[in-house]
Amino acid sequence: MRRRLSATIIGLLLSVSFVMAQPPKTIIVGTVYNVFHEEYPSNEAFFLQVDQDVSRMKAAGINHVMIFPMGQWDPETKQLVWKRTDYLVDKIAEAGMKFVPIMLKEEQCSYYFPIWKFREIRGMWDRYNLNNGSKNNRENVDFADPVVYPVLEAYFKAVVKRYGRNPALSFYNIWNEPHYSSTGPHVIVRFRKWLQQKYGSLSVLRSAWAEEYSTWDEVSPFLAENWDSSLPQIDWIVFRNELNGILLSQLVQTLRKYDPVHAVNANPVGTPWANFSSFGMYNIDDRPIAEHNDINGFSYYPDIWEREHQLQPAPSWLHDLSFSVMRCSSPGKNYILTELYTNAQNGLALNGYLDKTSVKLLAWTALANDCKGMIYWKWSPFMRGRQSLGRGLCRVDGQLAPRGEAVKDLGTVITTYGEKIFQAHLKQPRVAILVDMVGLLKTLEQTTEPSTTKFMYESVAGVFKALDEANITADMLRMDRGIDLKALRQYRIVYLPFQIVMRKAVADVLNDYVRDGGWLVADARTAIQDEKDVAYGTSPGAGLDELFGVVRPDWTGQKAWLDVQLTTKEDRYEFKGKYFGDQLVLKDHTTVLGTFAGTQEPALVEHQYGKGTAVLSAVPLGASYYDSQENPVNRFITAVARKAGAFSDAEFFRSGDSTFSRALMIRVHTAGASTVIYVINEDSLEVAGRLSLAVADTKIRSVTDIVSGGKIAFAQKGQTIEIPMTVASKDVVVLLLEP
Repeated sequence: MRRRLSATIIGLLLSVSFVMAQPPKTIIVGTVYNVFHEEYPSNEAFFLQVDQDVSRMKAAGINHVMIFPMGQWDPETKQLVWKRTDYLVDKIAEAGMKFVPIMLKEEQCSYYFPIWKFREIRGMWDRYNLNNGSKNNRENVDFADPVVYPVLEAYFKAVVKRYGRNPALSFYNIWNEPHYSSTGPHVIVRFRKWLQQKYGSLSVLRSAWAEEYSTWDEVSPFLAENWDSSLPQIDWIVFRNELNGILLSQLVQTLRKYDPVHAVNANPVGTPWANFSSFGMYNIDDRPIAEHNDINGFSYYPDIWEREHQLQPAPSWLHDLSFSVMRCSSPGKNYILTELYTNAQNGLALNGYLDKTSVKLLAWTALANDCKGMIYWKWSPFMRGRQSLGRGLCRVDGQLAPRGEAVKDLGTVITTYGEKIFQAHLKQPRVAILVDMVGLLKTLEQTTEPSTTKFMYESVAGVFKALDEANITADMLRMDRGIDLKALRQYRIVYLPFQIVMRKAVADVLNDYVRDGGWLVADARTAIQDEKDVAYGTSPGAGLDELFGVVRPDWTGQKAWLDVQLTTKEDRYEFKGKYFGDQLVLKDHTTVLGTFAGTQEPALVEHQYGKGTAVLSAVPLGASYYDSQENPVNRFITAVARKAGAFSDAEFFRSGDSTFSRALMIRVHTAGASTVIYVINEDSLEVAGRLSLAVADTKIRSVTDIVSGGKIAFAQKGQTIEIPMTVASKDVVVLLLEP
């Protein structure tokens, strides 16, 4: 009989109070150990598998193991049993690794709410049989139902009592992939309370919704289409997204009763600003989740892009966009990829297959964008169920697949340099892109013209893409969650890509920002409505007509391109605007930068406002570049950024000329006097040249490529350092500059 190796240590810890836990201080290289305990005929068979797997994880540089599920139910005694999990946890601790318990997985419930619980709670069996058409409680039991929640809390309590004082415990993954979707009576009660808090009185709600309610009990989200107001549907979607955060807060408070010290983490699936789809199921607003996390987290499955783009792999700018939104959703917190996919979903899939190179590039791209770790879903492939033979860093024989070898290579570097990479953070971007959730929902709402349903997504992505290709980093800021002047003053330039909704409070901040010397660039259709779904009588609205020095009395939309001739002092060329063209009537002292070809009507204008500059386009800039790489609108997007003083943090010049290489993605991180520079070559050709970087007054003593481990020659002249280097095709160089 095997005994628990750390039983003495755990027993001693159980007799003392919690010690304040420290969150991870190094880059997490983790994997999910997801096991179906029924697969093993005996405890000994399970123990032998654990011995093999944990040993191989350690050899692969894994430092965190996320466990799901934590316990098993004995159907005879109807009690949780822990013997196998105890053994797994002990082996992880013995190997010097940390473990992360998954407490709640989406809404799947069999591990805390086995099937006999339906019969133990009066009325549950019949209610779920009638509503769901099944007595099989495989998933989607409503854990927030007041009669169910105590069972979930009992499970939390049991797990924490068993493992909460274990020294190998790192943090809790308290809710993995939250996307709560119940429409039960208790949710409608919450919705009405949320509306009362938002609107204050029934009369204000009636005006906003254009519905003649006489009491709050009549308010319902289940209305026929209301042509008078979009707010009933928008409020319902916003509330359901906010409810994920509300429920997460409740889960955190519940866990804190039993463990007040360990960090918590929850991970929505990506971010809607890069998922490009309507809200529902996996696509939820990540911000309400982030506000209740200690360590922000995300699941990242870029193979979704492949399914919608003829199996073409996701472009590098999409990764950068996703990670930038994640980073900006986590102000003051680190973020990790709590789930990062490892291969196709199942053995019959045609997409999602990962080779060694792709895994390497994706991991370093995430770290370059300030991600502080990744937990791969999962260690071994699924051997049963809907995802049979899918996922896994290993092959079915337990040996590392090439994708697992890439993780091993990463783990080797992190073992030596993980703390230094963890301490360094991306230099503060000088560019901000502003977005508003209500505006996004307005564009998603219309169904008359499918090609413009996702137009705001494309507009945001196109602006980001143009900047990203020039290695100009950008922050993604949410206007609907409040923006103040202090926050904007750290940016040289702000973009408003097709932001049709403009809040008066935000407009006032933008006026002050430009007046104080900032640059603002806005698209067609910007600021045509307020957040209460009312169009402005003067457009741009909320007082922005004075800021931009124009009035927009009319516009046109057509399924065609509009030719724009740019005629600035610095450059002359032509680009195409997609679909929308605004009529702009100039006020005094407004300069025309570009005109519509053939009509000479203004298409781009610039207005000096106080100490700053406001630029307004009559066509959508980002959407015009999003899927049209040859369209030179990106030249304007990046040129105005540089004119405002927003440059890349480092530049790479090809050998033989002074042309900046767009084949490389470059990110600069700092930690005190040390600098970490990520140089990633996504191209199929080797790139040779020199990297140039400003280092202020710091005297650099050494430059190390931490991936290869070699020292790199460099030359420093005053406040500039130049590093000759060659980056192989599909390769990564990460430089550590130390004083």
